[in-house]
Amino acid sequence: MDKLVAFTKKVILWKSRVKAGTLDMFPLVCKTFVKEMIPIIVEHLTCLEMREEYFPSINVDEFDWIRNSFVKLTDSSNFALCKDEELASLSSDRGLRVNHAELPMDAFWISIMQDYPSNAKKAIKVLLQFSTSHLGFLSETILKI
Repeated sequence: MDKLVAFTKKVILWKSRVKAGTLDMFPLVCKTFVKEMIPIIVEHLTCLEMREEYFPSINVDEFDWIRNSFVKLTDSSNFALCKDEELASLSSDRGLRVNHAELPMDAFWISIMQDYPSNAKKAIKVLLQFSTSHLGFLSETILKI
């Protein structure tokens, strides 16, 4: 979601600059037909602004505990008691804080699967949906679980 939000902000920025006649964000656009190109570019950027049609907005705040369980405990009232207790223990473990800083997010959650199974499984399920570069690694590891 972070990347989609950032992209949407860039599209809005580009659109306003294109309307003002600035095309430096598109270095390959021919300088000779700028006036003819501006309406076409603005129309295209307007279509890109409508990303909600393709990527519905989701509440990513509820997944902040996956990204960093050490900043603060989130309101996890939708968790079962065992998951809340695991999260409390996990967030207090200074050794895990070091591992969290050194490992990629997916590798961190996989590494604590045995000690914190409820939260690790939930985190991996969420991360697996968005995984691209580590998909093979995650798939192999999850199959072992």
